[in-house]
Amino acid sequence: MAIAGRHIAKRFGHVQALSDASISVHAGEVVALFGDNGAGKSTFLKALLGMEKPDAGEVIVGDEVVELGNIRDAQSLGIECVHQDLALAAELSVVDNMFIGHEVLRSGALGKFGVLDRAGMTERADVALRELSIKLPSLKVPIRDLSGGQKQAVAVARAVMWGHNAVLMDEPTAALGARQSEIVCDLMRTIAERGLGVLVVSHDLPRVLKVADKVTILWRGSTTLEAPASSLTVPDVVATMVGYKKEVAA
Repeated sequence: MAIAGRHIAKRFGHVQALSDASISVHAGEVVALFGDNGAGKSTFLKALLGMEKPDAGEVIVGDEVVELGNIRDAQSLGIECVHQDLALAAELSVVDNMFIGHEVLRSGALGKFGVLDRAGMTERADVALRELSIKLPSLKVPIRDLSGGQKQAVAVARAVMWGHNAVLMDEPTAALGARQSEIVCDLMRTIAERGLGVLVVSHDLPRVLKVADKVTILWRGSTTLEAPASSLTVPDVVATMVGYKKEVAA
């Protein structure tokens, strides 16, 4: 098991954001998490990342129940996230963005003075990008000079470089054109083929349904369907999302 949430519940004041949400993501598979606005997708994702503490239920990483106090705890267990806003620093280079929070110092006396091993960082970043077949004009350019798809690719590559269990993606194709969205979906499969679990929260039903192995749908804070993606059509998904069809498939 790469990551899972079982019977997660979370209340904010008078609002019951989650009441009985469950999902499981195994190594090597892409799982799509669908739901209408207000279904609880964002809260569920935050619970899996340690950004929100559930009122009930449990989070499992690598077949063990874990207590996550913050996102750093999740990262220490090999869970990384590609956030909808990408969390990239526009003025910094591709390399610097991929090593934010993981900077590598030079060995010896220079390292004691905080001098970065830029050559080593650049080499590692280049390998990480090439392994995902991501091509960029340069690793030294500021993020602001990249296209939307290229920025998304950098965020994905960074997550894969530091994650060894699962990569969670929040609306990865939002604001991207058709071609760029296809590239990002291809990256999802590439990540899974490398043995990581991939959880994708998305409103892009047709495109993500094609790339996913399994689908989980939330309705009013509860898991209402879990099924192989190949057994579902877009109308099936939409009907379940709005509450017309409520069943859990084996």
